[in-house]
Amino acid sequence: MSKHHAIKIFSTFVMLSVVSSLSGAATEIKGDSPSEYVVKKGDTLWDIAGVFLQSPWKWPSLWEKNSQIKNPHLIYPDDVIYLLYRNGEPYFSTSKGGSGKLSPKVRAVGKFSPITAIPRVAMQAFVGDHRIVDASRIGKMPYVLAGVGLRDLIGSGDEIYIRGALDPEFNQYQIYRIGKVYGIKDGLSTENSEIIKIGTVDLLEKEGDISRAIVTESNGLIKKGDIIVRGHALQLQPLYYLAAAPQGVTGKIISAVNQAHKITRYDGVVLNLGVDTGVFPGHVFSVLKAPRQVKDPRTGEMVLISNQVIGELMIVNVFENLSYGIILNAKGIVSPGDSIVPVQ
Repeated sequence: MSKHHAIKIFSTFVMLSVVSSLSGAATEIKGDSPSEYVVKKGDTLWDIAGVFLQSPWKWPSLWEKNSQIKNPHLIYPDDVIYLLYRNGEPYFSTSKGGSGKLSPKVRAVGKFSPITAIPRVAMQAFVGDHRIVDASRIGKMPYVLAGVGLRDLIGSGDEIYIRGALDPEFNQYQIYRIGKVYGIKDGLSTENSEIIKIGTVDLLEKEGDISRAIVTESNGLIKKGDIIVRGHALQLQPLYYLAAAPQGVTGKIISAVNQAHKITRYDGVVLNLGVDTGVFPGHVFSVLKAPRQVKDPRTGEMVLISNQVIGELMIVNVFENLSYGIILNAKGIVSPGDSIVPVQ
């Protein structure tokens, strides 16, 4: 029997039923919150938490771990989530696969995967295919010199020449194209380049600083000058643990991953927060619209509108000086230049 269809037998099925330690948790429950919810395939943790809570990122705080279910983020389709109260304080319990009984329980591991914080397809493009590197490194990286036979149009199955130092003991490399450069104008002390994965090559032979390789995968035409990076593309984390960002950490959206000026739900954004700020994947921020002036339609005078919370975003990948985030919720138009602050 394959591990994907292995059967995990629980000797006793135990419901999660531990009171939250969150002070004032009752105020976090929505007035129209249901008493139970059946998890469906395609649900996300953010959406389910939003069914019950005014602040979805506080989802883990209304659970406590026990030996039966070790992680409140490990929720599966067909699970039933219950909103219960003890001494006036809310807490969540769950029964697996729709069973509300305290009885032996069998689950086919691999039938379903745990639901994710947000749709995986929304993250894949700019988590798996985008990186940010110190711009000073670009000129030192190996690059595509030409196609074999001096072809200008290079795609999957074609052979290419690479110039630069490659490790002959390492066979597979990624091809990246240089994208947008972020620097002083974005509040950074050094220039950082976004690089976008467009293909994969296998090394065939090497002589001096010239190597021959075959393109095994491509997302588009490969060009002369595209850079070569050792290793595999960045992978999505299996789970993102929702949590409020550290207090005192603030930043701004400096660009949309797709270069759009109007950013909506599940769009990717580039943030001016790096590893030294202490942010991690899963941290949630509020998005603030910058103060702006609007014209009063009656008096004609200009009126200053202060900061407004227009949405939330979650960190999905952190680099030395920048990070990628994804918009979880947008109540208005999110734009480059909008500020981000820890959710409350």
